Amino acid sequence: MKHNTGSETPAGRILIMAALPREVRPFLRRVKARARRDLGPPAWEWEAGVAVVALSGMGEALARRAGETLMGRCRPELLVSVGFGGALTPGLAAGDLVLGETFWRYNPDTRELQAGPQPASPWPLPFLCAALHQAGLAAVTGSVVTTSRIIHKERQGKPLAGLPRPVLDLETGALAEMAAARGLAFLSLRAITDAAADEIPGFLHAAGDQGAAVGVRAALRWLAADVRRLPDLLYLWRRSRRAAGKLAMALTVLGPLLLAAGGELESQPAQEGEVDKDPHPAQAGLPDEEGHGQVKTQDAQVKSGAQEGLGRKLPPAPIPPGGRGRPGNYQLQDPDES
Repeated sequence: MKHNTGSETPAGRILIMAALPREVRPFLRRVKARARRDLGPPAWEWEAGVAVVALSGMGEALARRAGETLMGRCRPELLVSVGFGGALTPGLAAGDLVLGETFWRYNPDTRELQAGPQPASPWPLPFLCAALHQAGLAAVTGSVVTTSRIIHKERQGKPLAGLPRPVLDLETGALAEMAAARGLAFLSLRAITDAAADEIPGFLHAAGDQGAAVGVRAALRWLAADVRRLPDLLYLWRRSRRAAGKLAMALTVLGPLLLAAGGELESQPAQEGEVDKDPHPAQAGLPDEEGHGQVKTQDAQVKSGAQEGLGRKLPPAPIPPGGRGRPGNYQLQDPDES
């Protein structure tokens, strides 16, 4: 690795960014990730520092801010955007995985849809989908559409229906732009929380570039206004729990391929720089309890850890017990339940 922080191990050549702890918590437990408090935003490493997972908070503004900090301190060769997404057209169910094939920005106020940068993937997307299918996970390629806030799909999402498998999110546009500007390989992986017919509860609609709080307190205030909303809140919680488990499984499957790709990219010339030697665990817009405290390495007691990076040798995707390689038939247990 190129950078060192004294007693800390170097920053990773693969940077995986998510908005919220819930999106990556099951995966961090799987790989027994170790907190890195010297990188700025909440961050964890595994594979001896080769790969880093970091949180940005919700929305493009926070993703861009965290990304700029991490780019300077990690100097990655590969940038991966992961998290939850909302389906806009039929055919995608909660827990299904979508690999971004094209990237778009959509303004729900003006109904303007713009194509964003299209950075290169570290592997052909059909190849990655096939690896996920072999592991019993339902995965397709699709169009990732980044909006400034969560929208009401029925009222505001119709202009997007013509895109191939459009999926809504709040951060990918900024990260794809960042990767393209720096010539980095880029991968977007979204797990569906809400199918086309589902709408997100109203307390989340303020989330976006404003960095509005969307945690437990906001949910309770929304619920207190009308207790009949409780079923909707529980439904969202169950779907997000399932989606997080699927993301954990997908990252475990794709991890060796990403590590191999990162090894290839590392051999290319890269700019040198120093990592800030003064640790300061800034929370990038997240409250303390949703930063490093959300994930503790000592409770990572999950049977399946990440596979070791295999360098140039490409491993077959693992097939979960009982999965038999058939897409979509594997019921993944959320590590939170163990």
